[in-house]
Amino acid sequence: MAEISPEDRLALHEFSVRYREAYAKSHPLSELHLETIQDAIRGEYEKEQDAKRDVTIEPPSPTPEREPEEPEP
Repeated sequence: MAEISPEDRLALHEFSVRYREAYAKSHPLSELHLETIQDAIRGEYEKEQDAKRDVTIEPPSPTPEREPEEPEP
């Protein structure tokens, strides 16, 4: 594939920005669609927060009673 010159790359970027703006104007998102997106994002955020809060610290395992070590002679 041929290399794209920096000028052509900039022109393509500017075109894509204008295209997205024009598309957004002609196809606005409905309130229902926005609500669905917000609910999904909110749900994921709450799951992440719950996971952070739900870190449980396990109590140390009970150790069996030990006999004191006898000093070696």
